Amino acid sequence: MNKLLSVIVPTRNRQIYCIEAVKTILQDLDERCELVIQDNSSDDRLKKQVENLADDRIVYNYNARPLSFIDNFEEALDLSKGDFFIVLGDDDSTTKDTIRVVEWMQENSIDSVASTKVVDYIWPNTTIEKYKNGLLTFYSYNKDIQQVDALAQLKKLIKNGFLAYQMYNLPRTYHGIIRKSCMDDVKNISGRYFGGLTPDIYSTIALSCVVKKHYVIDYPFSIAGACPASATVNATVGGHSGKLEEAPHFKNRGSYNWEDTVPAYYSVETIWAESAIKALKCLNRDDLLDKFDMYKLYIYGILLNRNYILGLSINETLKLHSKLESNLFVHIFKLGLKLISTIASVLKKRILGKKKLNEAVQLGNVYSLGEAKKILNENLKGVVWK
Repeated sequence: MNKLLSVIVPTRNRQIYCIEAVKTILQDLDERCELVIQDNSSDDRLKKQVENLADDRIVYNYNARPLSFIDNFEEALDLSKGDFFIVLGDDDSTTKDTIRVVEWMQENSIDSVASTKVVDYIWPNTTIEKYKNGLLTFYSYNKDIQQVDALAQLKKLIKNGFLAYQMYNLPRTYHGIIRKSCMDDVKNISGRYFGGLTPDIYSTIALSCVVKKHYVIDYPFSIAGACPASATVNATVGGHSGKLEEAPHFKNRGSYNWEDTVPAYYSVETIWAESAIKALKCLNRDDLLDKFDMYKLYIYGILLNRNYILGLSINETLKLHSKLESNLFVHIFKLGLKLISTIASVLKKRILGKKKLNEAVQLGNVYSLGEAKKILNENLKGVVWK
């Protein structure tokens, strides 16, 4: 029998954080839901901890064979039986309104929902002073509900060089809620649920090509955690920049063909763009790539990684001229024009002033994910869904 909601948690070698996340997620799930844990750790310690919970809502699978990020997500989604699902990290959690959002989606035949509000919880981290006792950040909200044309937004993202894809309020499996049949459509077209190098942006691009009814809501329904071992924390010290062969995304991935239009160095920007292009090709939407502003990607890739790999990013970007079948001097000229327009755009924003953001609430001395969740739920007033 299908469940209403599957909360899916792929994990690897972060047992101490995962079991705490699992306990907090279970607080919000009723008998209509399941918590799917796909464990690819190097040992089965987590299995024993899960068994001790003795909870029938948990679906646990341990695969000792080392898997790539993509394959671990693939196995996790294969296990799920929910009509809807949400993928969370092993240091994340839900909120008291997660199921209410799913019920609203079911009643209104909605395929996908994303939240404009991100709740961040940095777990206590003794290596970074401002996070040593934990930090919870959330924003004011106005409960707006808006239907969004996902394909139209996707076209804007492509025109922006696939940069900052979270800003476009597109469908997403990671911290978004998706009707499972939409991912089945992706698999029917491409042969699998996930591809590329990173499952979150790949699925965002793929889903934007198939969902029919997508909404964004100004209300949080999940908590994005960042434990000391997380990629989010690693990125703050330049851990997401380097030579392409150093990218963890290639681990256990097998033979992989990097897209010729993306500079061959490791960064958030290049990994995202490469996986996004793969998704469009796998979904047979190569036509959308006509609007791809590759030179915007190139310039932002250099600027955003200048403190860590300036020489490498410039060198790999210049080398692209041969793959693009462009004269080197023409290639440099285009880069120069894009750099000038980028600087002009930044200066314009500074002169006009930044758009006022909703007020953020930051609370320190939040020592656990459970405590962070309790504080957040006390501040969420609940939504009357239309």
